[in-house]
Amino acid sequence: MTTTPAADPAAPVARPGLRGRKRERTRRSIADAAFRLFAERGFDGVTLAQIAAEAEVAPATVFTHYASKEEIFFSRRKEFADALPGAVVDARTGEELIEGLHGYYAGNARLVLTPEVEDASRTFARILLASPALHRFHTAVVDERRSMLLALLLDRAGPAGAEPVVRAELALFTGFADAAGATAFEAMRARLAAGAPLAEIEAVVRDILAAGFARLGRSYADCAFLDAPGPAPAPGEPVRLAAERLGTP
Repeated sequence: MTTTPAADPAAPVARPGLRGRKRERTRRSIADAAFRLFAERGFDGVTLAQIAAEAEVAPATVFTHYASKEEIFFSRRKEFADALPGAVVDARTGEELIEGLHGYYAGNARLVLTPEVEDASRTFARILLASPALHRFHTAVVDERRSMLLALLLDRAGPAGAEPVVRAELALFTGFADAAGATAFEAMRARLAAGAPLAEIEAVVRDILAAGFARLGRSYADCAFLDAPGPAPAPGEPVRLAAERLGTP
């Protein structure tokens, strides 16, 4: 890791960093206020104006940071997507790809199933399961993750990804892989909301993921279209290409 040189006190270079930290503190304050209200009143019983009042900011400030209550509720979804490119790019064979995706979903489950965040995870699960509006938005979140995975696989495939049959095969594989992860997460949320012990939930999630990805391994490990052609791409390139394909900044 390189050391950042000390900045000239007269230069304005430090200000963007300060603004960024202030912006992140404001975002976190809004999210924390929202979750307090969601936990007390339910997601559908809270308005953006009430969130602004709880966070002690103007309603316009809330809209500056979040487009909707749903965006606030799922504000951590980028954090859960960050490890997905590495799971795909680091794999050179179909077997390694399946192992990497298994590890990705298991790693996301571990982020939720730790004693330090247990209370927050249980509250999140209860709020999500009780709100039809959040159920609808969650479908879009799952579609977003699936689209990102498919985009990464198509870019990894290189020119072969443009062939209709290969694209179709990768789309099917994406659906099966994400279904294994989504099924484990659904079981996890249901048990979190019901108050099951963490150890029990961890075991259920582990078994569902193991069964799903073992089946994927038996079906797909030897499929040539899952092998990565040529040398490994440059760092950051798969993320950029996936974002371009999804039309995101």
